[in-house]
Amino acid sequence: MIEKYVRKGEFTGVTGLFFASGSFGTIDSQAKYVKTENADGVIYEYRDEKVCLQAVVKKIGNIISRQDYFINVSNEPLTLYACNGRYVLSGNAFEVYTQYNGWQHESSGNWQELVTQVAVSANGIRTCDGATPVLALRNKHNGKIDVFHLFPNAQWRMTARKRMRFGKQEAVVVETGFESVGLHLEVGVGERIELPEIWLYQADNRVDLDAYKLHEAFVSEYPRKTLPPILYNTWLSDFDTVNADKILNQIDSAAYMGVEMFMIDAGWFGEDVCWAESVGDWEELPNGKLNGRVKEIGDKVRKAGMKFGLWMEPERATLQCKIQSEHPEYFTQGVFLNFADEKAREYIFNKTCEIVDTYGLEFLKFDFNVTVCYDETGCAFYRYMQGQKAYVDALRKRYPNLYITNCASGGARMDLGQARLFDSFWFTDNQGPYEGLTIVKNTLKRMPTALIERWNVQTFRDDFPATEKPTPRVRLPISCNNATWDFVLNVDPSYTFAFMTGGPLGFSCDIASFPDDYKAEWKEYIAQYKKDREFYSTATARVLVDGTDISVFEYADRDLDRCVLQFFTKLVYTDRLTVYPVVADGEYLCDGIKRTAEDLRENGIVFLDLKDNSCIVKELKKIK
Repeated sequence: MIEKYVRKGEFTGVTGLFFASGSFGTIDSQAKYVKTENADGVIYEYRDEKVCLQAVVKKIGNIISRQDYFINVSNEPLTLYACNGRYVLSGNAFEVYTQYNGWQHESSGNWQELVTQVAVSANGIRTCDGATPVLALRNKHNGKIDVFHLFPNAQWRMTARKRMRFGKQEAVVVETGFESVGLHLEVGVGERIELPEIWLYQADNRVDLDAYKLHEAFVSEYPRKTLPPILYNTWLSDFDTVNADKILNQIDSAAYMGVEMFMIDAGWFGEDVCWAESVGDWEELPNGKLNGRVKEIGDKVRKAGMKFGLWMEPERATLQCKIQSEHPEYFTQGVFLNFADEKAREYIFNKTCEIVDTYGLEFLKFDFNVTVCYDETGCAFYRYMQGQKAYVDALRKRYPNLYITNCASGGARMDLGQARLFDSFWFTDNQGPYEGLTIVKNTLKRMPTALIERWNVQTFRDDFPATEKPTPRVRLPISCNNATWDFVLNVDPSYTFAFMTGGPLGFSCDIASFPDDYKAEWKEYIAQYKKDREFYSTATARVLVDGTDISVFEYADRDLDRCVLQFFTKLVYTDRLTVYPVVADGEYLCDGIKRTAEDLRENGIVFLDLKDNSCIVKELKKIK
């Protein structure tokens, strides 16, 4: 399994499975490993009188999973300064793919030449703050790509650097693990530290990194408890300027269209001030923005047949909050609730349960809108993230049917480690047709489609010209194309409907103001999507075309019996394009015509009559 990435010998910084450093000394290329097998997989172990290093490796479909552990086997506490898993790739001609990640720039990926070293890491406590935990290296001599996906459980780092082994032989060394800057993690006697899990595989496709292999493995290893739901959220309608009457006015339209879960986002709590100034006590006040009417709204939501939800930011509290003065010991570095502290964690767990029980919640959205770069305890936030996991696990145990979505200023916590805890992700505030589609396209390279929420953010305007000549003024749906409504677009409804397909489908706008015929269109579309969402809950995704003005996705089941192609356009300067789907051997039905897999691979599917800002959807069904 992992042997292909291991070089024998004792060449410092290149050979060996691990690098570790601490009060016990340094473990590098001189470490000798023992290989054993058991029900968990293949175990590679190094042991001396103080430490034990283990790598547990197993196959999950096309994926190699590697879980490393650092164990203190001495009779005294040890301090860990660095601990990384190591992988070696022969050769000297590589390019590297990484992703920058920031608000309104989520999952912004690109390739670059590997000249000396490329390092990616989380900027702080949030696991995707500054970068996402994916690293791919393409060997320019043979085109093969090695893809590394990390499951963060602490502040992390991934590096790829060129190294001369000996003579003229060069290699690229990849190391993954905790961020070592400032790390001095005390490991108790007998304690076992879990390093970030790594999933790696080899790919051929430079466009999407053969991400379908990752999707297949993840949905197999961590199957969804629920199908992707239909959601409503108040945030991008009015931000925190919430109004009870306006929210109540959305409920009937949401129920009519087929929404299943209805949420009030930030602004439901505290006094009538900016929501960010009221974070922490999580109490609804009579002089708040909703005037004490949250229960009234929740009752109407449930009466309309939907589940009710609220937004929280459990990991922080402003300095003026009551809990800060009552229990300052619960907080660290100012506003951060110390999840590593059991009493602090017990407090926020009880407060969350109180809110869930008081308002009859079945839907929560967790957010995390601030950050800190360094863990003052020297743990790279490992203890903190253990506490966060314990908090979510406790909620899951108490409320097994509670649906929890994760947000952190958009996608600053959208990773495979968090995906094991949460049901889906609010991946960005930038949910518009152009930018939103680009972010989805890049996020699919590291995340199954059913985890990525898609949100409709539209209003109706009567001052946009229609496409016919002469140019009459008509009332058209206008989509927000950033996070703040100061960049808007009009796209064809086909684009909007297709963009919303593939994961949880949500609305975050004034749907009560939609014209009746437009609500009816959504009602019909949502009814059909509910029939299809079992397919999307386990579907793999491929990016067949990744162009400036044209993007083509293929969603498919594991055996490629059903394939759905989405052909998105912005501005196009051609009337046709041939796209080559990925299919299995056999015959397919396409546009009512039987076609063999060989024919589809050789001649593709021709998309005709292309229009700007639209989407053509075609389906292939295998004939049994």
